[in-house]
Amino acid sequence: MESEKFMDSLLKESKVDYGLCPPPITAEKGLNILIEHFLGVEWYVNIPLSQEQCYTQAIYEILEKTKKRKSIFKKLFSR
Repeated sequence: MESEKFMDSLLKESKVDYGLCPPPITAEKGLNILIEHFLGVEWYVNIPLSQEQCYTQAIYEILEKTKKRKSIFKKLFSR
């Protein structure tokens, strides 16, 4: 999802005008948006887990997928 589309959908759903601030979103809805964006619409967990465990798995996979690469300088001179 593009950032503009995300903000537009929030503004359309919001019944209150927050002025310069963005409308609030629940953590669950936010995680679902991030899961869809980084892992894809068809991402799922195929073993029986609680909702919280699914979110933990999704966060782990997102972090693995978006790892920062160490620069060669850091690799050579890290202790």
